[in-house]
Amino acid sequence: MALYLKAAEILEKAEMKQGAVKTLVYDSKFANIKQLFALVCETQKFSSILEEIIESAKLLKHTKIRIHLAKVLVYDLLMGQGLKCGGSWKTLMMKHRSRLQAALARMKVKQKVSSNEGLLPASAQQHLAGNKLPRYVRVNTLKTTVEDTVDYLKREGFSYLGQASRLDDLTLKEKHFVMDQHLPELLVFSPKTDFHDHFLYKAGHIILQDKASCLPAYLLNPPPGCHVIDACAAPGNKSSHLAAIMKNKGKLFAYDLDAKRLATMSTLLLRAGVTCQQLANQDFLKVDPYSPQFKDVEYILLDPSCSGSGMVCLRGDVSSADQEKDQARLASLASFQLRCLNHGLKFPGLKRLVYSTCSIHSQENEEVVTACLQQNPGFRLVPLMAQWPERGLEPLTKCLRASTAKTRTHGFFVALLEKYSEAVEKKQEPAVQISEPEATPLSPSTCQKRPAASEEESDASETEDKPNPAAEQADCTPGKKKRKKKKKKKKKKAATVDLVVPGGGSETSCRKRKAASSSSFPGTNLSMSPVPKVRLAGGLEICRLLNGMWQVSGSHGAVDHAKAVEAMQAYVDAGLTTFDMADIYGPAEEIFGQFNSQCKSSGKDIPALQSLTKYVPRPGPMDRKVVVKALQCSMNRMQVDRLDCVQFHWWDYRDKRYLDALGHLSDLQQEGLIRELALTNFDTQRLEEITNRGIRISSNQVQYSLIDQRPVAKMEQFCLANNIQLLTYGTLAGGLLSERYLGKAEPNSRAELYTASLSKYKNMIDSWGGWSLFQDLLVALETAARRHDCSVASVATRYVLDRPAVGGVIVGCRLGVAGAGQHISDSLRSCSPDLKLTGEDLAAIEAVTQRSRDLTALIGDCGDEYRS
Repeated sequence: MALYLKAAEILEKAEMKQGAVKTLVYDSKFANIKQLFALVCETQKFSSILEEIIESAKLLKHTKIRIHLAKVLVYDLLMGQGLKCGGSWKTLMMKHRSRLQAALARMKVKQKVSSNEGLLPASAQQHLAGNKLPRYVRVNTLKTTVEDTVDYLKREGFSYLGQASRLDDLTLKEKHFVMDQHLPELLVFSPKTDFHDHFLYKAGHIILQDKASCLPAYLLNPPPGCHVIDACAAPGNKSSHLAAIMKNKGKLFAYDLDAKRLATMSTLLLRAGVTCQQLANQDFLKVDPYSPQFKDVEYILLDPSCSGSGMVCLRGDVSSADQEKDQARLASLASFQLRCLNHGLKFPGLKRLVYSTCSIHSQENEEVVTACLQQNPGFRLVPLMAQWPERGLEPLTKCLRASTAKTRTHGFFVALLEKYSEAVEKKQEPAVQISEPEATPLSPSTCQKRPAASEEESDASETEDKPNPAAEQADCTPGKKKRKKKKKKKKKKAATVDLVVPGGGSETSCRKRKAASSSSFPGTNLSMSPVPKVRLAGGLEICRLLNGMWQVSGSHGAVDHAKAVEAMQAYVDAGLTTFDMADIYGPAEEIFGQFNSQCKSSGKDIPALQSLTKYVPRPGPMDRKVVVKALQCSMNRMQVDRLDCVQFHWWDYRDKRYLDALGHLSDLQQEGLIRELALTNFDTQRLEEITNRGIRISSNQVQYSLIDQRPVAKMEQFCLANNIQLLTYGTLAGGLLSERYLGKAEPNSRAELYTASLSKYKNMIDSWGGWSLFQDLLVALETAARRHDCSVASVATRYVLDRPAVGGVIVGCRLGVAGAGQHISDSLRSCSPDLKLTGEDLAAIEAVTQRSRDLTALIGDCGDEYRS
């Protein structure tokens, strides 16, 4: 019933002009946005017909149902998928079904039509073609290529027909697709093709975005490294498109006044792999164009709030007269749009601004642009895409319009304004290239497969100083140059000093001695005790602190393999003998294999190693032969004859072949090839499904930290009841949970968020509650750290280690880079028996976390950020 009540509420608000339908739906917090949006749109399309049916059947007279609720119930009963509610409402509607069906039948007879659509006004029927718009899919070039995507889809049974050359090419059969004739990163499919549950969508490799909505970023075309503003950014598709065009290089400021939509946008950008953004919950009109932080802004995308009249689903039961009726509302919107446009042109470094709306009204489009140009004579329109079939209304033919009839898209308007003083004054050369891309169909791809996006992010502590090229370029006086040379010499010399590890000595010397069974941490009162262990269901004992090897996958920069192998010894000497890796973590398994081989051949008394690897197959056949081959490859790389623990990950729950794979893995466990069978980023529902099939699961690896406490909602209780250990990653938020960020300004630039982990977890903080609340958390952690004479990282790790279902915390190890000694020391402190968080510590910490947003409501259960 919640679906119908919420749909009725939105219909009423839309009719009272309290917001656009799309905005109202996305702001509703309803669990199934897609289902709600479809019901509201379809009900609105047939609104006047439903009112007539309700009146004819005298439904309101015989019931206490309000008109908007009656509309949605009658729509689903007579025209939709059937009522999805039970109880008294369904009983009531079924009681009146015969009268309602008779009223609908009489209408059809009277108007001499056979279909429900035939009852719609002629103008509305013209828009029904919009329901058959092609399915547009933008390839996210931050994560993949068009060639790889085409190749993947072909292997799934789709037929690729090359690049479209005319509008008729967009009329496609099911399982057929083409490359768009204008936008080379846009693929076009049959209207019935649904990608919402597809692996490529859930992994962020493709974005479901109408072609018209792709035009603004495509036409603005900001170069990599520049500074860009997305003025009214949520829900984020255009922002992710801008970031892809910029190749994640530069800075993308994104503003939106709605905090809820901005939080949703943060999750979308996280999935899309965007790292160059700086999100702000702020009114763009209140942003100071002359602030120093915007001095380098050269490009702005402005897609302000509008009537939404171009959205096909909102135009079904609305006549042309009705569309123009509310002139007061249109005038108010146009006034707001003009203020935004004028404000955008104030940024002193601005070169180009693209203005777009999903409106068909000239008041919001050509009239706004005309007024703006009159008030800003230093700007002019740039001619756009000469071959585009629909132009702006006279005299603004340099602008573009889009429509269902002429471009097979939603209704849209785009204008590109350029600062005249900086424009190239050559009449024979248009400001924007107008030649269309050549129609060169893609041949069957022979590109190498890219590894699937990994689910684990390293928590390598980011406490050491990072080189700052910008700072090095400043202060270039001769005297300072000399001082810099001396500093460089000192740094070079310092880099050759042996790495200090807990218990004294150097990295070199510690390899020559056995790890001390007990000593003290330098500078603390904490004793160094043996690393605590946990026993998994199959009997394997692992350290409660695991060395994560995500760092070597490449997202943290190049890694010297020899140095990485050498650095692993320091962790083992400290008692940290458990390593976590994956078949998709670049050379991680090979590096472990080299170290494992060295240990075996050294002849020394080396503690036993525990190796946990992940098996992350791409969707496809999951027969025994495929599974065995994959495991054998991992064993060869790791130089082992048996796998200690295989952690299985699957991208697409709808593809039930993951149960086949797990069945084979369970058999191989019984046969002795695998000791422990585990999962990575599975949600509670699937965890229960798997265990109910009799498959023994030892652990599930999930994101868990003071920022992300989603496991508490459902998973902890299930794991405790079924002897499943949680192995957590992201516990230090990529290094953000450290003293280094206490009292610091919010990091947003590429230079500040210089690893994939930092960008990912900064986005998570934005969704969780923002930088200000995060600072409050750091204060609480630092207070506890001072009380216990340890680091913020140690307190944050200890908090998660103390959770009842947590078996171990994976901390990204620092292999072959500086800072490993302090990193090991911090790790060991977190599991020392002397570090016990008090009630006072917990109360202060949880007083902050209780003020945060509910990430389960925003993102879903564990792992859902990689699948939805």
